[in-house]
Amino acid sequence: MRIQLATLLGTATTGVLLASGLVLASPAAAAESPQAAYSRTAVTATNAARTKQKLKKTGVDSCLTGFAAAHATKLAKEKKLYHQNLKPILTKCKLKAVAENIAYGYPNGTSVVNSGWMKSTGHRKNILGGYTLVAVEARKANNGTWYAVQIFGRR
Repeated sequence: MRIQLATLLGTATTGVLLASGLVLASPAAAAESPQAAYSRTAVTATNAARTKQKLKKTGVDSCLTGFAAAHATKLAKEKKLYHQNLKPILTKCKLKAVAENIAYGYPNGTSVVNSGWMKSTGHRKNILGGYTLVAVEARKANNGTWYAVQIFGRR
C-alpha cells in the first residue's frame, strides 16, 4: 500500500509540475549565457558607480542594445577596436544625446567598468554623465578575448 501511495503521489506531483508550464524550468535551461552575464554585471557596475556619485541609475534600452550587440559582434569578429558612427543611433533610437565606451580584454562586466572605463577620464565622464539610458553588450572572439560596447543615450 505504501508503494502505491508513493506512486500515486509521484504521478500527482508530476501532473502538477507539468500543468504549471514553463515556470519550473530545469537549472540548465534557465542558465544565463556568458554574454548575458557580462552585460548584466556591466550594467550593475555602471549603476553602482552612478549611485556612488548620487546620480540616478540608467535604464537598459532595447534600441541601444541592438546597436551595442551588432557592434560588439563586429569588433569580436574583426579583432579590432574602433567606435561606430553614432548618428544612426541618435536617429533610430530618437535620442537627444549619445555616447559610446568600447573595450577589449576584460574577463567580465564588472572588470570592464571598474578596472577599465572608470579609470579612464573620457569613459568615466560618459558613465557619470547626464544619460538616462544604457546598453552593454559583449562578444567573445574566437581567440577567447571579450569585446565590450557600452552605449548611453538621453531622450
